[in-house]
Amino acid sequence: MAAAPERKALEEISEDFLCCTICLEQFKSPKILPCLHTFCEQCLVKLVENTGSLNCPDCRQQYQLPVGGVPAIKGNFFMSNLIEIFKQRLESMQGTEIRCAGCKENTATHMCIECRHYICNSCVKAHRNLPITQTHQLMTIGEYETAKSTNPVTLQAVEYCRLHRKNEIEFYCETCQVPVCSNCTIVDHRIPEHVHRNLKDAADEYLSELKTMVDKLKVKEQEAEKNKTLAKQVQSDLTEQCSREERKVRMKAEEIIKKIKREEQRLIDELKDNYKIKIKKAAVDIDEMELKHGNIKSACSYIETLMHHGNAAELLSTKDDVGTRIKQLITMETTANLEHDDFIFAPHDEFSERGIFGILKSDVCMSKCTVENIPKQLWRGESADLLITTRDSTGKQVIPKQQVKAKVRKPNASWEDINVSDNRDGTHRVTVAGQLDGKYHVSMAIGDQPIPGCPVIIPVIKGLVKTIGCQGSAEGQYSNPLSVAINKDRDTVTADTSNNRLQIHVSTREGKFKKILKFKQFEKPFIPCDIAISRDNTYYSLEDNNKQVVVSDENGHVIRCFGQNELKDPWGIGISPVDGNVYVTDEGENCVRIYTQHGKYLKSFGSEGIGQGQFNRPWGVVISSTGPGMVFVADHYNHRIHPFSMHMTSICIPLIVRVGMVR
Repeated sequence: MAAAPERKALEEISEDFLCCTICLEQFKSPKILPCLHTFCEQCLVKLVENTGSLNCPDCRQQYQLPVGGVPAIKGNFFMSNLIEIFKQRLESMQGTEIRCAGCKENTATHMCIECRHYICNSCVKAHRNLPITQTHQLMTIGEYETAKSTNPVTLQAVEYCRLHRKNEIEFYCETCQVPVCSNCTIVDHRIPEHVHRNLKDAADEYLSELKTMVDKLKVKEQEAEKNKTLAKQVQSDLTEQCSREERKVRMKAEEIIKKIKREEQRLIDELKDNYKIKIKKAAVDIDEMELKHGNIKSACSYIETLMHHGNAAELLSTKDDVGTRIKQLITMETTANLEHDDFIFAPHDEFSERGIFGILKSDVCMSKCTVENIPKQLWRGESADLLITTRDSTGKQVIPKQQVKAKVRKPNASWEDINVSDNRDGTHRVTVAGQLDGKYHVSMAIGDQPIPGCPVIIPVIKGLVKTIGCQGSAEGQYSNPLSVAINKDRDTVTADTSNNRLQIHVSTREGKFKKILKFKQFEKPFIPCDIAISRDNTYYSLEDNNKQVVVSDENGHVIRCFGQNELKDPWGIGISPVDGNVYVTDEGENCVRIYTQHGKYLKSFGSEGIGQGQFNRPWGVVISSTGPGMVFVADHYNHRIHPFSMHMTSICIPLIVRVGMVR
């Protein structure tokens, strides 16, 4: 057994260890819970009365209140003994006189090893005569202090049976797991139903087991402490990250506010500049009208005075002068030119990231507006971009208040509206596609007024212009070209598939070779199967071998790659002219995947099958530029073209257009 616990009580046990965490005072009638946390009995009573249940205040574990309530909870006699020892040792070390624990009056002379109390000479006699304590071991205080220093094992108290109070507890019943005396082994714990062991042997074995369990518990404690430290670090990191992101939000807000202020000032300055000339002209008109009005008023006043107060001679002497002046004033132009060009602020519905939240629009002068870039003729299949420039009465380029519209009369006498792209700088782009042989009559108007010179007539002629390339691997030659696109210079960019490259030919009718783009930095050879070009002339090459989209500039410098995580067997690519998103047909997954131009995956639509919204190896994809945007997918083995709404990504047209083989 271990040495007496009081041996190092003051050195190893802090006063806080002996205090209840509820009342923060030294334990009174301590009760121990199954979680090994100890509290005052009265504190637990109040806790149960307030909460209606028994929850440990330290670890929050909930327990079933035993029959009899809080008083029936097991008392912590170990803690009670520690408190008593602590008090006695504290008195001893402070050099104060130790009072008898029995009469509370006389100076203590002895120590009862079993009771752990100091008692006086008078109480020693009573202690020895009482049947319940007559077997207790008594020592003088001097003997007790000597034994503590030389042989502390002799100070271990003898434990007596609660049922047979004169019998020392010597055995441990493993069947019932309780310490017992010799009488207990005969009465209530008889052999062979009960297994007995020597108390000291059982205690030593349990101490060994307890030490092993405590060692494991300490490892668990270190693990918990480590994770607590990590959790605190995470909390600190989260707090710092929150502060850091908050600073970013504030910086971005300040940046946007500065942009708004700059844009506000720009629009106000532009508005004032536009109205400044007009206001000056209005001031000149006012001065001129004031002068004319003053001359007329002055003449009327003089003539009326002459009429009422002049005699006949005076009246007739100024006849010629008065008549002439009146005629001059009557024929004088007094009608002011009140017409002017208005400038109005037209706000955008949504704030643009560029900081532009509105534009200034003005009246236009039709005679000052022009149409440029009119081709003399187009080859069938070619298109031309006409440029409309709108100006006010001073010839200044302005954004019109009225809508700019265009339509074309085709050679087959049918009329078709043309989409007009507003460049928001006083210019508009009108794209005319020559699909039929003959003359195209293009009418353009601002509001309801036609632009001077309209309609413009553009002849469209047919015939083979030029055959570009032949089979081979040299410059200007192709091997299995699968796709072609037109860049901003109207050059042809071809996915030269079996030659593992992109090949570019200039836009002239001769189709002269321009350059080759090759990408050799990938794990597998670059095999392009389709090509799409964005408005800013960025190339989006769909590459089946590495299952990715390669984004590059016109000189072949790779900007980024994306799609490797989603694409299984990509085949066709298209860029929406409406929102700029990239659409890729995935033949292996029978779906169309949608990405931003920065490569962020948005979503997919379609599944395997023959019904609406389903595919059987989709190949090509094209997105219309008119209206809300339509996505047309070549559904290869279903032998049809499948139209979808770009925004809903669900079937918006029940008609399924059936064709022959797409490729």
